[in-house]
Amino acid sequence: MATEDGDKPSNELATGYGNPPREHMFRKGQSGNPNGRPRRAKAKPREVNTGFGMKAAEEFLRMEAYRPVMVREGEQVIELPAIQAVFRAMGVAAMKGNRFAQKTLAEMVGKMEAEHFGSKFELFGNMVEYKHKWDQEIERCRKAGLPEPEPIPHPDDIILDPDTGEVKIMGPKTKEQKSRAEEALARRAEAQEEVSYFAEKYRRARDPKLKARYLEDWHFEQRMFDIINDVVGQRYKAKLKDRSYAAGASKEGKALDEIKRDRALRAEYLG
Repeated sequence: MATEDGDKPSNELATGYGNPPREHMFRKGQSGNPNGRPRRAKAKPREVNTGFGMKAAEEFLRMEAYRPVMVREGEQVIELPAIQAVFRAMGVAAMKGNRFAQKTLAEMVGKMEAEHFGSKFELFGNMVEYKHKWDQEIERCRKAGLPEPEPIPHPDDIILDPDTGEVKIMGPKTKEQKSRAEEALARRAEAQEEVSYFAEKYRRARDPKLKARYLEDWHFEQRMFDIINDVVGQRYKAKLKDRSYAAGASKEGKALDEIKRDRALRAEYLG
């Protein structure tokens, strides 16, 4: 039915965006989403280690303390653990004259250094006592002709510096480390045998190809010896017999540095 001016009724206007055909319109009282809005998935709380000796509140505090945060410093934005950001802000406030920050920071640092010194002093005293006890026991066994005990760590591996209070253990600290050290020393002994073998072969060979091959094997075993010898404690070091000084041979005390340098050059070359 047309109006007097020839236009169609409003309900028969051309369909389009915002005006769908009547058969596709929702009926009055009918929902376009009968199932309703989907529920949001609830965020699961992060699992916290509450095993023996652990408290949930302490673990949450630790998580928050080390949570990474973004901090602006001048024109740069850097990422820091939250606790470090707090300390940095406290330090900045102290430098700007905030007396509370100055007092708090000074007290915290003083307490921390006192605790560190106390722990260091206690460790030094314990190591002095440990070393003296085992030195006496080993000496007693030697005089009595008994097998010497092999405590871990060995007293000869404990280096004490009374001027600084530093304690260094230049040897195995556990049974597992001792086992690995013994395997390494056995491999070093094998390398010494191989070095002497290939050195003799090289000296006797007349064929240039054979000499080159023997020299390559000689240098390989020499490097193995030096790598192991460089990392063991002073008490375990040995002197290599039949050392090669030819180009490409490893040097005593330099094997690890040479490996690092070769890797750096290879990485630079490969880009």
